[in-house]
Amino acid sequence: MMSKQLNKQLGLLIGVVGIAALVFFTLWHLFVRQPVVEVRVAGVDGANDKVCYFVEPNFQLRWIHSVEKQWWEEQYQRESDGLLLTTTYFEAFGAGTPSTEALALIQKPGYLGYQINEKLPKLNWVVSRLTKGEIEYGNYRMLIHRWVPDYSEVTIMPTTYGFIDRFNKDLCHELPSDGSQ
Repeated sequence: MMSKQLNKQLGLLIGVVGIAALVFFTLWHLFVRQPVVEVRVAGVDGANDKVCYFVEPNFQLRWIHSVEKQWWEEQYQRESDGLLLTTTYFEAFGAGTPSTEALALIQKPGYLGYQINEKLPKLNWVVSRLTKGEIEYGNYRMLIHRWVPDYSEVTIMPTTYGFIDRFNKDLCHELPSDGSQ
């Protein structure tokens, strides 16, 4: 008799703990969101977008300039309401290159750097194999020019992901750089 009552109480306790865990997990998912940088390439029909993300707050875009045929680099910081372009580095200096900004505090060998500090809500970037566009963050380099078709418009923007969102999307460095799925 005592055993049946103990089993009933144990079952009730497990049920209450299970429901509490479910409520906690649901609330946690709704309120705890992780800031990320999302990289999105619109599909032809809008339904087949390629999307990945990374959690590092700082990243760099690199490409070969179409006229000078030299590397250009832009360094960004993720902020809650947009992106901050902090510095720009050029291997070559030509017409149209910004030159009125202050020199970057840290200069890179072989480059001329400028401190920019311009806020952008998001970034739209057209990449191709000719310009060899790359996104660098943390210890990763994403060869975006190999991931998307030539002349694709890539949107880079800060956002927040819930727990489930992170399972439904890929980390950018886990995707094959040759564009295969």
